[in-house]
Amino acid sequence: MKDKLYLFVFAYWLILEYLLEGIFHFFSLYRFLNIIENLFFTAIIVFIINHFKSISLKRMLFRLIIILVVIMIWFETIMYLNFKIHFGPSSFFVLINTNPEELSEFVHEFIGVKELMVTLLFFIPLLKLKAIVDSILEAPFKFTNYKFLKLGAFVLLFLTVFKFTSIIDHNLPYLISRSLILNHKDRKFIEDFNSQISANNSLSKNKNSNVNNTFIVVIGESVTSSHMQLYGYYRSTNPFLQKSRDSLNIFTDVISPNTSTFHSLSKALTLGNYEEPKKVLALPITTLFNKSGFKTFWISNHSPAFNPNSALSRVSSQAQSKFFNSKEAVMNSLKHDGELLGKVDEALNDNFPHKIIFLHLIGAHFSYENRYPEEFNVFTDEPKTQFKDEIAYQKINEYDNAVRYSDFIVNEVLQKLKTEKTNSYLMYFSDHGEEVYQDENFYGHLEDSPTKNTFTIPFILWYNEGFKYPKDYVFDKDRKYMTDDLWHSIAHISGLQSDFIDTKRSIFSSSFVNRKRVILKNKDFEIFLNE
Repeated sequence: MKDKLYLFVFAYWLILEYLLEGIFHFFSLYRFLNIIENLFFTAIIVFIINHFKSISLKRMLFRLIIILVVIMIWFETIMYLNFKIHFGPSSFFVLINTNPEELSEFVHEFIGVKELMVTLLFFIPLLKLKAIVDSILEAPFKFTNYKFLKLGAFVLLFLTVFKFTSIIDHNLPYLISRSLILNHKDRKFIEDFNSQISANNSLSKNKNSNVNNTFIVVIGESVTSSHMQLYGYYRSTNPFLQKSRDSLNIFTDVISPNTSTFHSLSKALTLGNYEEPKKVLALPITTLFNKSGFKTFWISNHSPAFNPNSALSRVSSQAQSKFFNSKEAVMNSLKHDGELLGKVDEALNDNFPHKIIFLHLIGAHFSYENRYPEEFNVFTDEPKTQFKDEIAYQKINEYDNAVRYSDFIVNEVLQKLKTEKTNSYLMYFSDHGEEVYQDENFYGHLEDSPTKNTFTIPFILWYNEGFKYPKDYVFDKDRKYMTDDLWHSIAHISGLQSDFIDTKRSIFSSSFVNRKRVILKNKDFEIFLNE
């Protein structure tokens, strides 16, 4: 029994994962193949380590591998139990680029008693970690003849089978290795591109330099247009902006390219888009405005991005004036977006003639109940939803209250801007949408569990009387647009001139060209919408 302990423990973990997923959701062939992938991956690592000569080194590595394997299987199980998703590349990239505060909030929001019990079931065997390692060391894993040839063939067979079935895309160690390699390959291209931009003093110019300019771009968080009164929602979630409706250009068919802040804003605020994803690290919108003679402001109710080399970090870091309100975990610190209004006043009072202010709200990001002060706790009745559950009612009410508070904040900023005697506009959009018990029985915005509501977002433009809009400006409220081209739209409406600006990608231009809105893995959004 003792010499086979490792077999019992690994079998326990794999069977536990499959049973829990099947009991709480359903048994599937794919999940079974995922179990096989975990088994084969672990077997390969064990075979390789067992050919080392040093017993102490093997013991240390086996301890490490066992701990990593159980963490990997446990994490897959937790993600599937909560969201019915197969943890894949999209989830991984979001995980490594989120900040600690949002990660802490995610754990707080979605880890409850069920998840703690599951965690206990997985990690109890680690109390016998030494005995498990000893049983592996005693097992006859070595190839005695042509060992390296056989080992190499075994590894190659595994990689070939699982690469062509795409199951390897859900292997965490593979994702980490692949991400590091791709990041290294892309970095040289971006460094060369950005060095050319830095040396180019005539990269862009302001065609309206003869007047003072004040532009504000408000970036909402997790706000779907399907919960907005301005877009036909049955509740009064936009009572403040509704008063200015006649002066607002409200675009009705705009989506985000992704359902995470990191992915969506990386494309929206850089040259990167679906066709050229590598360029998310190229020419942040703040750099373009700096080169055009503007003073750039970044005012945020988020913490700085966790990865300083990420696309979103590059955007905010290039702003000449930066303020991040949330320096600690936002889930308990109740840092409402209203705290940013004073910083907006400071930016508006700055004497520089040409200014663009990027205001990044916390908006309706979960935990929804922490996103608004008590006086905005307006919706407390039973909401309309096909999912008759008290938790669903609670989350919908909290979410709608958060959307209403965001409406208040955006309107406050708008009223401040209206007092400016400059060439001015305010643009409002959300980084991505949110599913809140509308089409599916869950809330959130995970890309591996998408719905149309996680992509559909508000997109609104206000400009003052006498605004110097481009000669080719048109307002077509029904244009189908995806914000991976937003960089071009912002530059175009702001009166900038640059070889990098493509008006065919600007929602405000008469030369705008419709393009297929591709989301997920080469999925046409129009087809996805009707499925």
